[in-house]
Amino acid sequence: MSIIRRILGETRAIGGNQWLTDQPTASTAGVQINSQTALSIGSYYSAVKLYADTVASLSWDTFIRIDGTRRPYRPSPSWTSMPQPSNPNFTAFDLKHRMVSSLLIFGNCFVLFIRGRNGDIVEMRVLDPQKVEIRMVEGSPIYTVTGDDNVGVELTSDAILHIPLFATGSALRAPSPVEQHQTTLGLAAATQLYSSRFYQQGASPSAVIKIPGELTQDQAESLRNSFSRRHEGIEKMHKIAVLTGGADFQQMSMKISDMQLVETMHWSVESIARLMGVPLQLLQYPEATSYASSEVLMQAWLRLGLGPLVTRLEAGLQRLVPGADQTFIKFNIDSLLRPTTIDRMTAYRVQLETGIRSLNEVRRLEDLADIAGGDEHWKPLNIGVVGQEPIK
Repeated sequence: MSIIRRILGETRAIGGNQWLTDQPTASTAGVQINSQTALSIGSYYSAVKLYADTVASLSWDTFIRIDGTRRPYRPSPSWTSMPQPSNPNFTAFDLKHRMVSSLLIFGNCFVLFIRGRNGDIVEMRVLDPQKVEIRMVEGSPIYTVTGDDNVGVELTSDAILHIPLFATGSALRAPSPVEQHQTTLGLAAATQLYSSRFYQQGASPSAVIKIPGELTQDQAESLRNSFSRRHEGIEKMHKIAVLTGGADFQQMSMKISDMQLVETMHWSVESIARLMGVPLQLLQYPEATSYASSEVLMQAWLRLGLGPLVTRLEAGLQRLVPGADQTFIKFNIDSLLRPTTIDRMTAYRVQLETGIRSLNEVRRLEDLADIAGGDEHWKPLNIGVVGQEPIK
């Protein structure tokens, strides 16, 4: 356990704000973008949270393939249910959630795994991607993990699991999506900031008060401050202004419809949804195209974004399952495609009548107890082999 103490510290929290320490970089939209400012964008935060929550909610299990048949592998590795025995509050949900968040925010997921004396993995921890460096030594990757004391610890792939999101060529790590899409995220952040400033400073962001004659600088400042104090801000909008001494108020700003602020905000949501591979309907977009059913919607999302992400996680985690040549880990995505009750019952009836499933197998899918004689498989009696006489 000395490796964990050196890298993470005995009391250091895993995940959370430790990921949000990267230095902001100015985008072409004039807004500095890093992981923290990116997550302040509502649509980007919603997309990342949607992926992380969905994947973390999926059950997973280990299987072994024998003679082409997939069977549950038992006993399952302990880390699939208890990633950190020393911290019972850190569940498998947290492990999956932080792996996905790390991938989508930084483009890379690094997991430190510790093996016990018998060779089985007894602990899993998600590392801060910004504190992990990779280099190749004689064809093998070496990971330098910087700890709390700013001292690097060198580890090999025997202790580090690295899953990149979108690596290309001979690159050792994938680029950060936040850095790669600074323009798109910067424009969304700038639009969000502008709209908040628009309402913070009042419905009339700029205007001119014309005064006959000359004013000193102090008089002009006093007049401007007095007018702003009485009429600036959303709580003081539409208050009646009284001007004396021949003063004239002239509004200089455009209407909100002329500035197309709402359209720009909608465009930002659409751009981030396209970037993240999320259907607009899942981001609560008001003008999103409707689907025939929730099942069709989830199928579209599985094809566009969620399915490849889950497959990438499964491929990376496979080598951590004992006997990885024949064993593998699988996320259960069937729950996302769960149809309505009537459609589900119709599908069960077809499976029962054609012998695909037994009655007990169907009952298990509905979390019901087995019944006596329920393991038999049925077959239609009115179907036979072509060219053969029917059995009498």
